[in-house]
Amino acid sequence: MRSWLRSVGLDRAIAYSMVLKSWQTIAGLIGIALIAGNFPKEVQGFYYTFGSLIALQSFVELGFSLVISNFASHEWSKLHLDRNGRIEGNPDALSRLVSLGRFVFKWYAAAALIFLVFAGGCGYWFLGQASASNVNWQMPWLVHIVFSSVLMWCMPFLSLLEGCDQVAQVARFRTWQAIASNLAIWIAILSGTGLWAAPAISMTSASFCLYYLLVSRREFFKPFLRRPESERIHWRGEMLPMQWRLALQGVMNYFVFSLFTPVMFYYHGPTVAGQMGMTWEIVAGIQSVATIWVMTKAPRFGMLVAGREFIILDLKWRKAALISLLLMLCGVIVVFLLMNYLEKTHWDPINRLLAPLPFLMLAGGAVFAQAVQCIAIYLRAHKREVLTPVAIITGILMSMTVWQYGGAYGALGAAGSYLIVMSSVTFPMALIVWRRSRHEWHR
Repeated sequence: MRSWLRSVGLDRAIAYSMVLKSWQTIAGLIGIALIAGNFPKEVQGFYYTFGSLIALQSFVELGFSLVISNFASHEWSKLHLDRNGRIEGNPDALSRLVSLGRFVFKWYAAAALIFLVFAGGCGYWFLGQASASNVNWQMPWLVHIVFSSVLMWCMPFLSLLEGCDQVAQVARFRTWQAIASNLAIWIAILSGTGLWAAPAISMTSASFCLYYLLVSRREFFKPFLRRPESERIHWRGEMLPMQWRLALQGVMNYFVFSLFTPVMFYYHGPTVAGQMGMTWEIVAGIQSVATIWVMTKAPRFGMLVAGREFIILDLKWRKAALISLLLMLCGVIVVFLLMNYLEKTHWDPINRLLAPLPFLMLAGGAVFAQAVQCIAIYLRAHKREVLTPVAIITGILMSMTVWQYGGAYGALGAAGSYLIVMSSVTFPMALIVWRRSRHEWHR
């Protein structure tokens, strides 16, 4: 059994991540059922619009989390943990890792403050445009944005741990964090607190994250309290060439993945926005499960690149990418068949989702997006970012088409725009970039 598991690439990191995603999938379905059964349709729309507005953090986070993980993995190839969880190994590599950590911790502190003011104010104005005077959204939104900012500040610490080959440990922590957060939101929904369910989950997640970083992993982070003793990673010369490209991609990804619900909210009201938000949550849930088969191996890919073991890199990546795409396709097919069945049986809560056809369009676009994600992980393992032109073109096309056709034709127009752009523009361009880059870098 162990031999077979290793042959398909199943390691501890994937096992813990699978447990996490399995829980999130089950909890997500329970959450969807509770929201559909306890939230009025307008409240459901506000709830999912909250989530889309929180995604505005990409405008200030600027793609740094991916940079952290990739750069840390290269330094970690010369380091390890002792039995007490302390970092040991090459002094120069440790010094560079410490310089990386100290820089990004300060960066995210400033970014979280900007996000709190920027997203909090813009979100308050945008939500106030809805003609739903009976929905009390003001205080829940303000509390939710505060704790979401705390969670954003925690991001670089977790990214650093994952880059240091602690993917399994972080996934185990995220599992307990998810369990506690889901229990909190279920209790809030069943207690009839309405939109206070949103800050319930962000408050619980932030509390668990702070405890994990400050108490459970304090030995790991002790070296970061001191200045680096020798070599440093220089942001401008080493990280900026990759980061500014990821920053542009992060901004464009908002228009690719998070614009649907606000457009529906603005043009068609909270009810349609709630249907779009709930359907997109299901699609994103399927994709998140499929992604772990590649994402959990990203630090290993970085270490293989550092050792110039390109043949092993290609073998491991292709196997992981194929399994990831197969999981994505199976998940889409199962959910589509289930939606058709429930629609034919006239099950009332199914009306809280989009019709099967818009779902299939969104899911089809997500399959192509998953293939692009696999390509991006491979390329970023080389500490380079070459998909920025693809992201810019995709973001521009998606923002134009979703805004125009989503506003005119509703969910069907928005979902169709997503499928067409991802299948006919984004994926072909990403594949061309991958082939060219791989040939040049491995020559």
